[in-house]
Amino acid sequence: MIIKEIIERRSIRNFKPDAIPDETILEIIKAAEFAPSAMHIKPIEYIIIKDQATKNKLHEILGDEFIKEAPVLIVPVSDTKKSAHSIQDISIASAHMFLQARASALGTVWKNLSTENSEKIKDVLGIPAHYMAINLIPVGHPETELEPHSDNEFDRGKIHMEKF
Repeated sequence: MIIKEIIERRSIRNFKPDAIPDETILEIIKAAEFAPSAMHIKPIEYIIIKDQATKNKLHEILGDEFIKEAPVLIVPVSDTKKSAHSIQDISIASAHMFLQARASALGTVWKNLSTENSEKIKDVLGIPAHYMAINLIPVGHPETELEPHSDNEFDRGKIHMEKF
């Protein structure tokens, strides 16, 4: 059941240096490719980064240690010439990647990109101007496992039937 991955998924910011097999990375991208997109245009493309020098450049821009420590970084980008809903399309594709990574016993975190940082990242990675990047996803084996979510966190008071 997918609820298992949802409950177990936590934001991971400390990774072991262990390599991630290419097949596992492809499964993570496949999960994203099967995510819904506005009018099923599928405008998302994925940049996979393993090169340490590139990760170091991105770390200089973003500052978080996990950027250079994660074995793999994934940058989902959306072609804004194809979709007027790039933020939504990237968001749901990213959520699918998070769950597939968790199903593979890997950790992830959403690293938000400000508009300024996004432009710098696009320059470093050679992303065309008409593509949007809103996040970067580090992927790796968690240094330590965090406790899964519990039913105590589920707030039924946020459910409204028919009207607010």
